[in-house]
Amino acid sequence: MVLHEKGVSFETREVDLANKSEEFLRVSPTGKVPVVVVDGDSLYESNVVNQYLDEVFESPRLLPEDPKERAYARIWMASADDDFFPAVFAASVGRERGFSEERVSEALENLKVSLAALEKRLEGREYLVNGFSLADVAYAGNFVRLHELAERGEVSLADYPNVAAWVERIEARESFGAAG
Repeated sequence: MVLHEKGVSFETREVDLANKSEEFLRVSPTGKVPVVVVDGDSLYESNVVNQYLDEVFESPRLLPEDPKERAYARIWMASADDDFFPAVFAASVGRERGFSEERVSEALENLKVSLAALEKRLEGREYLVNGFSLADVAYAGNFVRLHELAERGEVSLADYPNVAAWVERIEARESFGAAG
């Protein structure tokens, strides 16, 4: 999404995460995506990659100029990594990955806590900070799984109208469609 927002041309390579190639493992020390290779050096971890891209491709800026707003963006980015993603992942694919029912139920409860925090933050706002930012991008990659949970009736986005409207705004962005 970040590269599309900035209008940067780039090359993508599909990775079979169930059968990781030696080439991929050489560039991704954690065995995860995304990975960006710059001048032969690998950069990884989504939020780190996105901040790097925001710094080297200046326009449009996706982190606020105001230091306090930038700090809030980073708080929400960390929350996406620490709270939202693990909860969405375990709740959506936990059973097929062999997680216990207790772990899946706990993930659903954690997801509801995360959604409640997002709901409160988005009250009276279109995005997590002033304008679309890397904070919003940090959550967008998990919207597909969130929708799957909603379709299965395990989470009701109707219970979180601010979140539902925010998800729609982000999914309506050209960069979201292009990144999909």
